[in-house]
Amino acid sequence: MTSDEYRAALDKLGINQQAAGRFFEVGSRTARRWALGEARVPNPVAMILQLMLKKRLKVEIPIWNEQARDFDSTQIWKLSAERKLE
Repeated sequence: MTSDEYRAALDKLGINQQAAGRFFEVGSRTARRWALGEARVPNPVAMILQLMLKKRLKVEIPIWNEQARDFDSTQIWKLSAERKLE
């Protein structure tokens, strides 16, 4: 997946680079480097994005706050699979 394809996928899914970083459990800098073409988008990330686009899944990222330091990242996947893109 090229950086252009990565940015287009994020746009279609309605998420920004920071949210993508949280979703894939990487830093926002890493997600930004993927978007700028400074680092290769890992194959698993590309495959997940392509699958989400194909199945029209919507990403739901929990909002991080100090009271919710511990959240189960599997909940993100469950929410994603339950809600389709409109």
